[in-house]
Amino acid sequence: MSLEEGFNIVDNALNLAVADLEGRGMPKDEAQIALLIRLWNVVPEEVAEIADMLRKDSDLASAINGAADHDARAAQTA
Repeated sequence: MSLEEGFNIVDNALNLAVADLEGRGMPKDEAQIALLIRLWNVVPEEVAEIADMLRKDSDLASAINGAADHDARAAQTA
């Protein structure tokens, strides 16, 4: 599996979870907050700390967002 495919899987899962919560009456921003809080509480603390460090890495964020932007553009032209 490519990195982009992995991002797509995660993005789709998150979008599905947010959509399900919205369908049950929760506003989108509250659904996103609830997902973040839940993730922080279900992953080991060490993993959360590493993810937080990586999240703050501007080069990595650019690469991740660049891949996501590329995928979004590819989906729009398909």
